[in-house]
Amino acid sequence: MAVLGLVVAGLVLAGPARAADPVYPPGLKVGLSPAGGLRASDRFPGFEDKDTGASVLILEVSGQSIAETSKQISRDRLKKQGITEERRESFPAGGNGTLVAGRQEAEGKAVRKWILLAPAGESSALVIVQVPEESTKAYSDDAVRGMLATVAMRETVPIEEQLGLLPIRLDELSGMRPIRVMGSAGALLTEGPKDTVDVAEQPLLLVSIGRGGPEENAARDTFARNLLAGFGAYKEVRIVGTEMLRLGGGAAQTHQVMAEAKDPKTDTPIKLVQWVRFGAGAYVRIVGIARNEAWSDAFPRFRAVRDGVNPRG
Repeated sequence: MAVLGLVVAGLVLAGPARAADPVYPPGLKVGLSPAGGLRASDRFPGFEDKDTGASVLILEVSGQSIAETSKQISRDRLKKQGITEERRESFPAGGNGTLVAGRQEAEGKAVRKWILLAPAGESSALVIVQVPEESTKAYSDDAVRGMLATVAMRETVPIEEQLGLLPIRLDELSGMRPIRVMGSAGALLTEGPKDTVDVAEQPLLLVSIGRGGPEENAARDTFARNLLAGFGAYKEVRIVGTEMLRLGGGAAQTHQVMAEAKDPKTDTPIKLVQWVRFGAGAYVRIVGIARNEAWSDAFPRFRAVRDGVNPRG
């Protein structure tokens, strides 16, 4: 399993506990109160102390039961990864956690390791603490256990935090509101009071990132048309216009497709616009949908959001 592959890779993890509010790595529901010199890492989901080499890796394991996940930290599995188990015990984190403590040779250095598996809602939390042997005075067993006792779970991840994980920025929302982030693939926005994806009620705008895309302009037209044809389950979709745009004075080309259709549930007439901005080996796709009577107000907003989509970094 990839989880234990990360363990073996020796991502350095750990720290003493203090009474403080939990800190959550971006995008995760599981967090803890980091101890000592541990600070949020920009390399992995967790915390690290760059002075001592100690760090804490936090993973959320979904799609399998905690019983299944626990097999990945069995004594035999850990032994195969070069981890010598010294102690295994029940731990109160999550109400019914399991804590394993041991030692390992990682990148030619001896390290102490603690692995906590705990229930986290419908998922499991795997917290891996690793401390170089020479740093155990700063991160003792009692200190690590105290820190692990602060493991907590929040109900949701704020949508602003989720947006921050996308490879693009939405610098202009033009009155629209993000209601859903799809991992690192994009975001869905609406205009109106409800968090709905029902276009018969409110305008919708999808901003997403895809890999690949054709190099030739002629092929891009077909590619963009096929993308729109596969979008949603709208009825009687009819393309009414296509155009290649060069926006913002840059070299990147944006393919625009305009279409008309009907809502599949209510037969409400709707209009759609799709912009596909092609780049090197990737593309940004923006799709706006609104009822006919809402189109004159929605379309300028869609364009404003489109013009505010920029690479992150």
